[in-house]
Amino acid sequence: MASKLHKKTWDEDVADLFHDSEPDPEIRPSVEASPRLYKLWDLNQKYLFLVENTLVADVKTSNLPEQLIAVLPNKALDTAQKPIFMGPENKKSCLSCVKSGNGQYQIELKEKDIMDLYRDPKNTKAFTFYSKSADNADTCSFESAEFPGWFLSTSLEAKKPIGLSQKEGPQNILFYFERKS
Repeated sequence: MASKLHKKTWDEDVADLFHDSEPDPEIRPSVEASPRLYKLWDLNQKYLFLVENTLVADVKTSNLPEQLIAVLPNKALDTAQKPIFMGPENKKSCLSCVKSGNGQYQIELKEKDIMDLYRDPKNTKAFTFYSKSADNADTCSFESAEFPGWFLSTSLEAKKPIGLSQKEGPQNILFYFERKS
């Protein structure tokens, strides 16, 4: 009888991005040549789409192409918390956590090349998310390094921009993931 393939948890999948602790330089890559690409979707099966430079979550029946998310590590912060940069594939922009004029925490796409953030991670907390597997090994969450306790989230409604919310809020803060490269 064939054994069932083990699906890696988020923590297992991104662990080798943080090889700094590897004693053997043969195992440890010195730099990532390009970001990893992931497809992300929330618990309500809403996927991420790029609409007029805004990431929105919508059901897959949308006519828009799915947006893959580029991921690279931020090795300037505590690697045990798996800090990462995230941005739309093939775009010169990254997710950034900002405080709006009315004091609300939110996500913006800022013009920053993810490779530039990776190469020079100083003063990049606003672009960094602490990533971890959720209790359910199939899902993960992304906590803002800039605003601890606030997580990347999707609205319960379709076609709404992604945002930041706290765990106790009604928004979805857990994501399924599938590595594409």
